[in-house]
Amino acid sequence: MKKIGITLIVRTVFVRALQIVIVGLFVTVGTNLLVRLVPGDPARAILGEKAPAEVVEALRRELGLDQPLIQQIAGSLGRLLQGDLGTSFAYRGREVVSLIAPGFAVTASLAAVAIVLSLVAGVPVGLWLALVRRTAADLVGRLGTTVLLALPSFMAALLILYFLSLKLGLAPAGGWAGTWPQNARYVWLPALALTTYLGPLIARTVRQAALDAIGQPFVEAARARGVPLRSIVLRHVLPNALLPVITLVGFNAGILVSGAVTVETIFAVPGLGSKLLQAMATRDLPVMQGIAFVTAVSIVLFNLLADLLNIAMDPRIRRTN
Repeated sequence: MKKIGITLIVRTVFVRALQIVIVGLFVTVGTNLLVRLVPGDPARAILGEKAPAEVVEALRRELGLDQPLIQQIAGSLGRLLQGDLGTSFAYRGREVVSLIAPGFAVTASLAAVAIVLSLVAGVPVGLWLALVRRTAADLVGRLGTTVLLALPSFMAALLILYFLSLKLGLAPAGGWAGTWPQNARYVWLPALALTTYLGPLIARTVRQAALDAIGQPFVEAARARGVPLRSIVLRHVLPNALLPVITLVGFNAGILVSGAVTVETIFAVPGLGSKLLQAMATRDLPVMQGIAFVTAVSIVLFNLLADLLNIAMDPRIRRTN
């Protein structure tokens, strides 16, 4: 059994590593193609409309924009295979990694806080809805989660900003301290906006998984033996309800990183969102490409982590593989 588990882990890691390679290929090719479909010249955007044509052309040659598209894509792929995301067009001489790393740290911390808040809110609510199923409270709870899921993240962010910050003054309306624990004052409002998406998903998933567990024979047997409801929920229902949550969080954690772009803009948080907007304004292809690659890879890595946790916690996966 132990050998089967190790083999499954190695296979899972290999599949995810292959996905990272494929993601890098599609992101590099796709970003290059999309940028060139948008009217405008990166060299002109960097130098301004009044720059002389010969200066713009010299910059295009310096940045390699005068080369054929296939050659530019091949160069980007070659650098990516060496672990090099390239250098910025707008900040010449600056490595893309050094530009986006601080923003990624901010975005990752925002997503991490959102995940914690979503688990703290979603798991108890989901369990409670399962225990009060087919009641008015269950109906209202499911309706509330549906409304929150249908609410766009930017709308949730604006409502939270208006009521909790501007009206009640519970937190700053925006900004970032730059150091911990001072950042805690700024991070929880945008994280709460992201929680309005992931929290209801967790609640609905936990509710359904808990209902499935409640209907199992071992739960019925525990009830027949007179085991208290609290013990049944904590020892039998909750562990089974948490298993699908691992996969759900693993899949959506990377999506939170990409979805944080809009929320960061509303709350003026200096994460990947602000870097992406600056790169788009100057058509800084390497930075846009680097942000897209890092975001896509984070999704794959979060899914890998979820797969490994599932393998470790659910013996049924090891037996079926």
